Amino acid sequence: MAADIKLERHRLFMSEVGSRMLSTAVGALFVGAIFYQSASFKTLMIWFLAVLFVSFNSWFIISRHNLQAISTKSILNLSMAVQYWHWVNLYLALTWGLLWAATPFLFFPDASQVQMLCVLMLIVVIASTPSVTMGSYPDVYVLFLTPVFFSFGWHLWGADFDSEWLPRIIAPVTWASLVVFSLIIHRTQIESIILRLEHRDSEKLAVQRNQAKTRFVAVASHDLRQPIQAARLYAETMQKNPQLRTNQTVNNLADSLHSAGLLLDRLLDLSKMDAGVIKVEKRIQPIGELLSRVASIHRIQAEEKLLKFHYSSDRVWAEIDEHLVGEILDNLLANAIRYTPSGSVWLKASSRNGYVEIQVRDTGVGMTSAELKLAFEEFSQLGDSDKDLQQGMGLGLPIVERLCNLHEIDIHVTSEPNKGTCFTLRLDAASKPVTDLQQYLAYAKPSSYRILLVEDEEAVADAISLLLVAEGHDVGICKDLSGTEVIMQSNWHPDILLTDDRLPNAKNSQDIINEVSKKHPNIPVIVITGNTSPERLKVLKEGNLRVLFKPVSGNELLEEIEAMLQVVDKP
Repeated sequence: MAADIKLERHRLFMSEVGSRMLSTAVGALFVGAIFYQSASFKTLMIWFLAVLFVSFNSWFIISRHNLQAISTKSILNLSMAVQYWHWVNLYLALTWGLLWAATPFLFFPDASQVQMLCVLMLIVVIASTPSVTMGSYPDVYVLFLTPVFFSFGWHLWGADFDSEWLPRIIAPVTWASLVVFSLIIHRTQIESIILRLEHRDSEKLAVQRNQAKTRFVAVASHDLRQPIQAARLYAETMQKNPQLRTNQTVNNLADSLHSAGLLLDRLLDLSKMDAGVIKVEKRIQPIGELLSRVASIHRIQAEEKLLKFHYSSDRVWAEIDEHLVGEILDNLLANAIRYTPSGSVWLKASSRNGYVEIQVRDTGVGMTSAELKLAFEEFSQLGDSDKDLQQGMGLGLPIVERLCNLHEIDIHVTSEPNKGTCFTLRLDAASKPVTDLQQYLAYAKPSSYRILLVEDEEAVADAISLLLVAEGHDVGICKDLSGTEVIMQSNWHPDILLTDDRLPNAKNSQDIINEVSKKHPNIPVIVITGNTSPERLKVLKEGNLRVLFKPVSGNELLEEIEAMLQVVDKP
C-alpha cells in the first residue's frame, strides 16, 4: 500500500505540474505588463529572458518525464524513481521561486505602492489556487513559496506606507496561511488516495474471488461427480447382477457415498459459518480418544499411499467441542496425506505448561510464505488445478482457520518447500472429570419412540422410515401440512417431530412445527434440510431448532434422536 500511495502521489503531481507551470509563466509575463511604463527596457528584457529560460527548462524536464514510464515491476526501482523525480520537482520549485523572488529587486525601486500590491495579489492568486500540487508534496510547494514571500516581505517592510502596518505583514501572514492550507490539503489528499486505492484493491479482489469461485465450481463438480459416478455404477451392477452383491461391493458403494457426503459437508460448513449458526458445545474429554479415532481413519489413507503414519498422545484432557476439533484434524490430516508424495505423517498430542498441543506434521512438498498465505484463502488451490483436479476444492485450510477462530484455538504453522509442513493447535488443558455413571447408563439405554416424519420426497421418506423402523421405532409419515393435520387429529401421539424444511405449497418446517405444537407444545424437533442459504440458516438458528443437513448419515440421525429424547418419559 505504501508503494502504491507513493506512485499515486507522484502520478497526480506530474499530471498537473505542467499546466500549473504554464499558468505561472503566463502570470510572470503579466508582471511585465504591470511594470511596462515604470521599468526600463533593460529590466523588462532581463525579466522576459529569465521567464523564458525557466519555462523552457521546466518544459524540457517535464517532457523527459513523460517519455520515461516509471517501472512498477520492482518496488525498489519504483521507490528510487519516485524519489529521483521528487528531487527534480524540488529543483523546479526552487527555480520558479527564485524567479518570482527577483520581482521586487527588479521592479520595486521605481514602482508605486499600487503596483507592488498588484504583483503581490497576483502571486497570492497563483499560489493559492487549489490544486493537487499543493497537497501532494507540501515540501515542494513550500520551497516555491518561501523565497517569493521572503523577498516580497523584506521589500514591503522597508517601503513607505506611512503609519499603515498591514501592508508590511501581509507577505509573512499570507505565507503562513498558504503553508497551513497546503498541509490540510495534503492530509485530505492522502486520505482520498488511500480510499481510492482501497476501493481499487477491493474491486480487484472481488474479481479474483469471482474467478476463483468459477474455477471452484468446475473443480467441485468434478470432485462430486467422481464418488457419485462410482456409487451409481456399483448400484447398477448389483441391480443387474445380484450374484455380485457381496459385502465388498456394498462397502465400496457406502464408501463412495460417504466421500460425496464429505465433500458436501465442506460446502455446508462454509455456509453455516457464514450464517453464524455453528454452536460450540464444549465438554471436558480425553484428547487421546478423539485423536485415536481420527488416526484410525487417516492411517488407512496414508498406508494406501505407502506413507508412514505416526500417532502418539499423552494422557491429557481439554474442554473441547469434539465435532469441531475432529473436523479441524480431518482437514489437516487430509491435506498432509494429499501433499506428501513419500515419507511420513505425524499426529501427536502433548502437555506443555498448562496447555495441550496437537501437532499435524508431514514430510511433504511444503509451502513458501506466499503459498502459505494463498492456501488460507477460500476457493484457492496450490499447484495447477486444471491439471490436477484431485487436489480438491480448496476449502480445507480456510475451514480450519475459521473453525479455530470459532473454537478459540490458537493455530500456528511452519512450512518449508520440499521439507514439509507442521500445524500446531494450542488448547487450554483441563482436569480429568468425574464420570456420572448413572447419566451415562441412562443415555446408553436403547429406547423405542414414536416419530412423526414429514418429508415430501418419497425415496428419502422411505429410506429414513426403513432406518428408524429397523431400530424399533414407530414411524408416522406424511408429505405436507395437510397430512400433518390429519395425523394430529388421530389418537397417535408422537414423541419427536422429524421434518424437512422445504415442503410443497410454499410451506416450510415452521408451518409443521406450529401445527404439531397446537397439540404437543413441548415436542422435540429435528429439521432436516438441504438448503444451505445463510439467510435461511439464520432463521432456523433464531428458532433454536436442531438442524441436520442432507446428506445426513443414519448413525448421525439416530444419535441425534437418542440425544434429544434421553430425558423423555415414555407412557
